[in-house]
Amino acid sequence: HMDVTIMEADELIESDREILDELQRGRCTPAVLVDWTGLSTQTIHNRLNVLVAAGHVDKVHESGLYDLVEDPRDE
Repeated sequence: HMDVTIMEADELIESDREILDELQRGRCTPAVLVDWTGLSTQTIHNRLNVLVAAGHVDKVHESGLYDLVEDPRDE
């Protein structure tokens, strides 16, 4: 179990940027993110987990609804 630290903007990968762009427009489910970004379901789930762990994205509903908390690119 590693200590999770807040991600720096330069640690974001391209898929994170695409996910954050969509979440800036409003809450999304993974299925919506897959549809709108063209990224794979696996990538979306992996990166959402990373973004949630870093505190940038919050899972606001158990059904899998995600919301932007703080865009690391704004720092």
